[in-house]
Amino acid sequence: MAAVLIAGTVASEGLHLRPVAILLVWLACITPPLVRIDLAEHRLPNRIVLPALAVAVPLGIFDAMVVGRMPAEPLLAGLLVGGALYACAAFGGLGMGDVKLGALLGVTVGCFGMTAVLPFAVVSICSAGVVGAIVVVATRSTGGSAGWRTRIPFGPFLLLGCWSAVALLVITG
Repeated sequence: MAAVLIAGTVASEGLHLRPVAILLVWLACITPPLVRIDLAEHRLPNRIVLPALAVAVPLGIFDAMVVGRMPAEPLLAGLLVGGALYACAAFGGLGMGDVKLGALLGVTVGCFGMTAVLPFAVVSICSAGVVGAIVVVATRSTGGSAGWRTRIPFGPFLLLGCWSAVALLVITG
C-alpha cells in the first residue's frame, strides 16, 4: 500500500519540486501502520503521528511560500480540522489520536488550499458513516446489539479522505 501511495506521489507532475511531496511520501509510509493499528487496537500512536505533525507544519508553511499561497493556509486547515475533531472528542465521539491525526492531515491537504478541506471532510465522514451503518445492520442481523455507541476506528477514514482529496486535487490540477 505504501509503495503505491509513494509511486503515485513521485509520478505526479503537479508535485515535482514542491515540499508537500516530502510530506506525502512520509504520510504514505505511515498510512499502512496507522490503519493496521487503529483497526486492531482503536488507537493512533503518538510515536507515529506527532513526529509527522512536527515535520508537516514547517513543510506546509514552506510549500505555501513556494507556490505563492498565504504561508498560514496549511496551518489554518490543520487547526480547522483538528479543532472540529477536538469538539467531537469533547463530546465522547472520538479519541485524541483522531484529533492529532486530523490536524496532521488538515495541514497536508491545506497545502493544496483551503478548498481541499471540503472533499477531505466529505469523504472521511461519508465513508465512516456508510461503514458504520453496515456494521450496525450486519451486527443486528446476526443477533448482536450494535447501535449508536458501537465503536469503529475513524483513523482509516481520515486517511482515506486525505488521500482522496489529494488525488482529486492533483488530477484536476
